Amino acid sequence: MISREMAMCRAVLENNRLLPLFARFNIRLGFGEKSVEEVCWINEVDPDFFMEIANAYLEEDDIPREDLAHFPLKSMVKYLRATHTYYLEVALPRVELLITQLLNQPELSQKEVNLLSGFFDDYKKEFMQHIFQEENEVLPYILELEKQSLPDQPDPEFISSLKVYSISKFEQEHDRLEYSLENLSRLIIKYLPPLENQELCLKVLAELSDLVKDLVDHANMEDRVLIPRVSELEQQVLSEKKGP
Repeated sequence: MISREMAMCRAVLENNRLLPLFARFNIRLGFGEKSVEEVCWINEVDPDFFMEIANAYLEEDDIPREDLAHFPLKSMVKYLRATHTYYLEVALPRVELLITQLLNQPELSQKEVNLLSGFFDDYKKEFMQHIFQEENEVLPYILELEKQSLPDQPDPEFISSLKVYSISKFEQEHDRLEYSLENLSRLIIKYLPPLENQELCLKVLAELSDLVKDLVDHANMEDRVLIPRVSELEQQVLSEKKGP
């Protein structure tokens, strides 16, 4: 677990799972002896928000503080959109490039090529649908919820919509993208023939493993930080509507 006073350099060296976060917060390396808090302020990032996300990544049993209300939801949405950009523009293309190289190995039969390419294409489609849903349904809803929490009396139409859709529905339907990637690794290890280019095979598996870990951390963060915060604000909006 990291704290405000801890040197950011030490935090990273002791917890390399933090590395994917820095691009999403637009924080560059070169921390010197600056603390976590100092690095955050220099990069215009709320230190409490950064630590909440970071510790959700690091501590599987971490329970967010009861008072999450001081985190603007727009900060969370900005972070989530940066994460989606990383997945779509960096992580997934990197895996796809390695899979393409793997498909070109001469030891593979056409049946094995079709099996591997079909599995990955299906996963990519599932991945894109997941991101599309969050970008076009969930995140706009969250921003509107925050907007409706500001007036004394929220829009009655929005209150009615809460009876149809709330973040609990997203939580129930929230697909875990890492499971299919684990099955892809299993397919490569178990069903493909021994390849001469063993280094490529191991590189593909290492890249898949890193992406799985990142997706697990990201999904856990949403479950432990985002969903409780949004649920809290939903109840706040509903209670304000019931007021005088």
